[in-house]
Amino acid sequence: MGERRCPAWLEGGRGRGHDRAMSPFLIVALAIIAFAASFHLHWALGGRLGYSVSLPQRPDGEPVMAHRIGWWRWAAGGVALGLVLLGALALAVGGHLASPLPSGIAKAALILTGAAFVLRAIIPTPWTGFFKRIRSTRWAHYDTRLYSPLFLLLGAALIAISLGY
Repeated sequence: MGERRCPAWLEGGRGRGHDRAMSPFLIVALAIIAFAASFHLHWALGGRLGYSVSLPQRPDGEPVMAHRIGWWRWAAGGVALGLVLLGALALAVGGHLASPLPSGIAKAALILTGAAFVLRAIIPTPWTGFFKRIRSTRWAHYDTRLYSPLFLLLGAALIAISLGY
């Protein structure tokens, strides 16, 4: 019997993925991504848990994007897929998964995505972020205590991963 090897797609750019420990930043990023992707997949498949606070709300409780509810489940599925791809990109940049992208492009994509998440948490808009103007809705409560902190933490973790931490 020959030596057992992991599949080629699991071999990271800096050696086999299972030979290296994951950084704390990568673990945090993957945990947040898995949490968010599971909720989005749940909604895409018709689940209702958390649905009432899944979209920003006007002060009267009406979703800001009520006119788009018809295709909301498809969008949730797209977000779930995007999050899974983001997790794969983070694993690739962290050296735990091979990537077809050149290293510089993968790192730049991770930095830009991380920056977008950080900015989502801190740039004031009427409905989102730590400095939002509308604070009286159920959505706003969840955004302040859960969504914005997770966006900030995920963004910072992605930037740290791309910088080699």
